[in-house]
Amino acid sequence: MKTFGADALFLAPEYLGNVNALSFAIVGIAVGVYIMCWNITTFILFSRHFDFLAATQYPFLKYCINNSVIPISFLIYFLIKATYFARYKELIPTVEVIFLILGFLTGLFLALIISFFYFFGADKTILKRLQPHFKTRRRGLLNPSVINANSLMKTEWFLDSFIHVRRCRDVSHYSPALMEKIFKQHHFAAVVAVLLAYLLMVITGFFLDYKVFQIPAAASLLIFLAILIGISGAITYFFQSWSIPFLTIFFLILNFLYSIDWIDPRNKAYGLDYSDQQHWPEYSQESLQTLAQEGSIDDDRDNMVSILNKWKQKQGVDKPLLVVINTSGGGTRSATFTMNVLERLDSLLGNQIMNKTFIITGASGGMIGASYYRELYREKIKNPSINLHNPKYVDDIAQDLLNPLFSSFIARDLFAPEQKFSVGPYTYLKDRGYAFEAKLNDNTHGLLNKRLKDYISDEKEAAIPLMLFHTVITRDGKQMLISTQPMRFMMQASLIQPILPPVHLMQWILLRCLPTRTHTICVCLRYFA
Repeated sequence: MKTFGADALFLAPEYLGNVNALSFAIVGIAVGVYIMCWNITTFILFSRHFDFLAATQYPFLKYCINNSVIPISFLIYFLIKATYFARYKELIPTVEVIFLILGFLTGLFLALIISFFYFFGADKTILKRLQPHFKTRRRGLLNPSVINANSLMKTEWFLDSFIHVRRCRDVSHYSPALMEKIFKQHHFAAVVAVLLAYLLMVITGFFLDYKVFQIPAAASLLIFLAILIGISGAITYFFQSWSIPFLTIFFLILNFLYSIDWIDPRNKAYGLDYSDQQHWPEYSQESLQTLAQEGSIDDDRDNMVSILNKWKQKQGVDKPLLVVINTSGGGTRSATFTMNVLERLDSLLGNQIMNKTFIITGASGGMIGASYYRELYREKIKNPSINLHNPKYVDDIAQDLLNPLFSSFIARDLFAPEQKFSVGPYTYLKDRGYAFEAKLNDNTHGLLNKRLKDYISDEKEAAIPLMLFHTVITRDGKQMLISTQPMRFMMQASLIQPILPPVHLMQWILLRCLPTRTHTICVCLRYFA
């Protein structure tokens, strides 16, 4: 995932559009929550193997101190990587890097302090509840037993603090019932802490439309993993040797609910009706062949020729330069790269790059950048004062999209009760797709908040370049092309013309335009990570 920039989510987290001490502090809080959930879960599962902890003043604190090697090693590694990334990748001045690290440490220690204060309070409550057992020695203490006979390891010394080593106290004179009560009370306090983390995610999901609740993607992911650790620990603790059978039954039930679409994680195309499955279009080889009948292919071919002729008439010369732009995927990086290159090309061609472009094709991030530039050109036709070379448009498309996406996936898709919104007569869930579109519309000031059909007329009249979005149908690997114009001449009608190979649009355009009609150039915008 590093090649896609996933490491930047942790090393340069954004909050409210900025990488600053506050964004690092939020990630620091999430790291603290993750570390505490890990300690809580392992404490629940393994504290019974270290029975001497029951005789210490703060059992959970002592457990965390002796369990701190892995967290401290991770924190040192993370801080080194974050400092290097901020200084030499983000080119942030040294003073600002120091503030970023201080922000992270502030958030981390805040989460740890709150957690430990909670458990200190829990320790006092537990002591009060168990006080009668200590007062009555016969009931509580003088009941010899070998508590640690089944311990995972023999323990003689432990860290009472980070700088003080202490010999383990013999607790064999404590009754098993008392030991069990002490640890169960701590386990209950630990479960409450995990439930509070879950409640936090539910509340975040309800208010996710507000920017202040769109926490950095790294923080959302860490809190999600923390809750998963807590859930796995709870299953192991309560079901013991039945954990594997329970999980097997759980996944079978989950698979059944997916199979009947009671749980449907698929994103929806807003504007389409998904309410009545009986009237969904059939996807099969036969239905595709029905679409690609000879008459339909001829109609679509004539429509495309008409658009080509209108485009040529607009150029005003006998053999105009026809530009075909192809963009690659690559998320926000590719979108920013494409937007920046199109601005530079337009400046070199005297503001004529969109006028001379017949079609833009590609996928993923590159097409988002190209779509935004084409929309700005469309607006410029109505308002000539728009400067297509303004660098603020590159900054717009470069803004963060992953924070609301991750936050929505974790807080809404997985934990919070469903929330809905309407597009025309149809209702859809507010899922990660909704969060992505809402953030993209916000970044582009609402310019891309349009439907495909809003472009049919302009594309048909060759007022703006055509757009052809590429994707793949995962079920069978077929290529799916999305456009406002019908292009069934690109489908292979095997029942009608079984000997002909599929037609590629670029080949068709070149055959129509060369060698006598235009000069053709294909601009390939490929972002290399």
